[in-house]
Amino acid sequence: MPYDHRFGRRVDPVWLTVSQLCRRWQLSRKTVYKFITAKTLPAWKVGSHLYRIAVEDVLRLEARNKMPPK
Repeated sequence: MPYDHRFGRRVDPVWLTVSQLCRRWQLSRKTVYKFITAKTLPAWKVGSHLYRIAVEDVLRLEARNKMPPK
């Protein structure tokens, strides 16, 4: 977890990459991309082929589907 020296506390990342989400959920990249394509999981497209997923959306989806917290 990164450390924010300005506030003297640790801060969590606000965005996750597809790879980070794959590790978190123990799913393949193909499955995560299916969630994005189906608009089940909101994602921001960065550049021509990179995506970022807001942690807030990940937590919301986990809560809605009763996934255990990580």
